[in-house]
Amino acid sequence: MKKIIPAILTDDVNDLKDKLGKVHGLTDWVQIDIMDGRFVNNTSVELKDLAQISTDFNFEAHLMVLETEKYLQSAQETNIKRVIFHVEAADNVDGIIEKIRTYGFEIGIALNPETDLENVLPYKDVVDVILFLGVKPGFGGQDFMPSVIDKIKQLREIDSNILIEVDGGVKLDNISVLNSVGANYFVIGTGLFSAPDIKERFNQLQQKLT
Repeated sequence: MKKIIPAILTDDVNDLKDKLGKVHGLTDWVQIDIMDGRFVNNTSVELKDLAQISTDFNFEAHLMVLETEKYLQSAQETNIKRVIFHVEAADNVDGIIEKIRTYGFEIGIALNPETDLENVLPYKDVVDVILFLGVKPGFGGQDFMPSVIDKIKQLREIDSNILIEVDGGVKLDNISVLNSVGANYFVIGTGLFSAPDIKERFNQLQQKLT
């Protein structure tokens, strides 16, 4: 299964609504970046802002936050289907996974570019997806770090079934490589929304996966 997931990183609710409108009809999944200004040096819209928007998207919340558990109730009150938390922000990974599971979300675990793959391998059989950050988290428009390609390839060689998501710096010129080493989900923000014609860019990206 290969899927492009538009990513929205913003602190402006109107910008959030505008971007959702621009990808309506192109995809059924959208990622919303949630940042607390502590785990990363940036802040974002809040989950309660998302709850005020009527939409038929399936949302995944990429929680770039220190206290994942505090966001789960708000996530349940919105249309969040998948919650992704960072291994670097978790003192008790098993406990967070169990807590997320009680809310009925799909579960994702993310790792930053500099984090060793070994940090998430113990959890690959109890989460739904592993997300590789291709850039330092918190800001859009960064260049993809090529070293992450080797980690994606390594995980795919270890497990042929795990769903692998890659997020940050994904563009037309590298999506084919990421596809070839085993990624399933391609989270794209700037590489999609910066295009003059977003629908055309989405289709161009999709064609790279066929």
